Amino acid sequence: MVGRRAYDLMYRFGAPWESGRPRDELAGLVDSGRLSPHRLPPGRAVDLGCGSGANAIFLAEHGFDVVGVDFSSVALAKARATAAPRPGLRLRFVESDLAAEEVTGVDGPFDLLVDFSMLDDLAAPRRPVVATRISGWARPGAVFVLWCFYDEMPWWRRRGARFPGLSPGAERALFGDAFTIERLPQPARGSGFACFLMTRREEPAPA
Repeated sequence: MVGRRAYDLMYRFGAPWESGRPRDELAGLVDSGRLSPHRLPPGRAVDLGCGSGANAIFLAEHGFDVVGVDFSSVALAKARATAAPRPGLRLRFVESDLAAEEVTGVDGPFDLLVDFSMLDDLAAPRRPVVATRISGWARPGAVFVLWCFYDEMPWWRRRGARFPGLSPGAERALFGDAFTIERLPQPARGSGFACFLMTRREEPAPA
């Protein structure tokens, strides 16, 4: 797990994943119409580990009412500065640690939840707590997009980002009781990365 100070330092000098654009998987889902406020009314969204805000701003520009959450004050300052010239967006940013005992300023339920590599960055014992929190914030029928490092190969052989991720099957262990789970075609299987599209059930899965 990388701590808050390390993230503040990376964002201060430019984190390697910052491009100023939304992530391709999220943009594809929105541009295709699969994710929209019309399909997920009333369109409340939360970006979990929003960083410098590219995904959150993109969702707000496409009509969602968005809360971006991150524990890095440096990242959030950049996110607010980027969003400032875009008046009229329903968008706010909250500084909070999603793995803490209490998260303030984030009030569910949400219709869309997005996590691009927040959960997989947590130490394994902290993940179930956050997964339970995510399930509780998702209204029945809500969609959860989870992108993660995925250990289908030894993590030290993964191209471009050599960090441990979720082990195969962890997504079902963490979310299978509350969500139906679809793995998207991209990133490709065996790449060391994965993106899942999950839909919140009305009732828990049968035992």
